[in-house]
Amino acid sequence: MRGATLDTTTLDQQVPSRPCSSPGVLCGIVMSMTKKRFIISLHDVAPPFENEIRAQLDALARIHVHRCALKVVPNWHGAYPLPAARSLIDLLRAQHEGGSELILHGLEHRRRGALRGPLRLRLRGALFAGDAAEFLTLSAPELLRSVRWGRELFERADLPVPSTFCAPGWLVAPGSWNALTEAGIRHVIGMFTVYDLERSRRRYMPAVGYMGASPVHEAGIRLGNRLAWLASSHSTIVKIYLHPRGGAQGEGFRRVLAGVMRLIEEGWQPATYEQVFRPDPEG
Repeated sequence: MRGATLDTTTLDQQVPSRPCSSPGVLCGIVMSMTKKRFIISLHDVAPPFENEIRAQLDALARIHVHRCALKVVPNWHGAYPLPAARSLIDLLRAQHEGGSELILHGLEHRRRGALRGPLRLRLRGALFAGDAAEFLTLSAPELLRSVRWGRELFERADLPVPSTFCAPGWLVAPGSWNALTEAGIRHVIGMFTVYDLERSRRRYMPAVGYMGASPVHEAGIRLGNRLAWLASSHSTIVKIYLHPRGGAQGEGFRRVLAGVMRLIEEGWQPATYEQVFRPDPEG
């Protein structure tokens, strides 16, 4: 949202929603009300995990899911710049040509300073995101530079420059929203939301997935998944988030893949975040 100052404590609270103005429109975002769709979000797409990502994409293709949201980290831990990863670039280009979308997922995916914001947000970053809470450690000017540099790395890799952003851990320091807009970002992915910054709209959606984290952490996520699966019966769209740790043979991936197969059997169709905002959902 242009020209606004947003100082609330969590990403999912930083964009005020507007009332819907017409049937079939949820908070200004047009989606087909007769079709149910799921979005496969592959996080941490970066050179160190290329083999795992390829295996996961192959497993998804075997169940006829060929369209994903690929959340690319353009300089993983400051040591793996995207333009130098030729085989990963080839994979991303092929995926994009096949209908997948590329999303900017932070810059380095690691903390670059002390956690910022109110105590509640810092605790969430420390307990939930750990060292990945990159954009909870940046000032607005640092965020602006990081997003611009991340987008430039896509350009140097001769890949489509993303205008959709997802912070590592879905966490952004308060007061950063204007910097995202200034850096060229139009849409932002939260854990349970997608935002259209240009229209100041947001859409909620159930989220199911796994992190590849500690057993205690994953136990909490499995509990949340049960609730999200229940909520999906009342939704026209659900987000499935995956991480490369464990690859296609990991317990988390296999468990979530079984859920995706059930959705497909029930007539759900794969989609991308781009389609959530596109006026013609069939496009």
